[in-house]
Amino acid sequence: MSLDMSSLFGTTTTQSTSLSNMLGDYASIKNGSYGKLLKAYYRKQETDYASSDEAKAEASKYSRLKTYASDLKSAASAINDSSLFAQGDYEVTYSDGTKGQSSYNMDKIYEKAKSFVDSYNSAIKNGSSAEDGSAVASRTLSLISFTQKNSSLLSQIGITTSTKEGEEGQLTIDEDTFKKASGSTMKSLFTGSGSYASVVENKASIIASMAESQMSKVSSYNANGSYSSGTSPLSSLFNSEV
Repeated sequence: MSLDMSSLFGTTTTQSTSLSNMLGDYASIKNGSYGKLLKAYYRKQETDYASSDEAKAEASKYSRLKTYASDLKSAASAINDSSLFAQGDYEVTYSDGTKGQSSYNMDKIYEKAKSFVDSYNSAIKNGSSAEDGSAVASRTLSLISFTQKNSSLLSQIGITTSTKEGEEGQLTIDEDTFKKASGSTMKSLFTGSGSYASVVENKASIIASMAESQMSKVSSYNANGSYSSGTSPLSSLFNSEV
């Protein structure tokens, strides 16, 4: 009886080839060439995403938010000026063009307050459009919540929170109510450390910084749109020598 040894030798040849391939792969890993290939691949994926329309739209969104938050910071700082509330004998002009007298320069104060309200609305509108659960969205909600806590005093000077669909959380200002309101109430809201305006200024500054950070992160997104901190998580495995 003769034995057919071909299958045995065939298996041996296959095992030898597999072993040879494994050794070749190991050599590629050891000398770093495999890692370089992976890093090059994932860099390309990240570059492709960073230059995509989706990434550009994301960067544009945060660029706008940075601008609006910076504008809010400036507007809050501008109204947090005690010299605005120096008492004297001032003429005030109401919305219908009629004139009146006031102990405060209400025309000038209203101008600063209107700029503040407009900047506030732009900032929260754009901040609220950030991804749910993100740090930017959380900070924006914190700003809205803080304003809500001060809604009683704000309403006394004609600044109220809108409940209109699509404008929830945004502020409206009634010119005549504002110009006829108590100057001391305005001073308590807008001037000094710890005032409403001071806290809003600080919160707006943080949102602007976070928006700038998000803009820079877009350039290091991977192809799936997740953060990669400048390098792909997989390619980073090969940053050190075996």
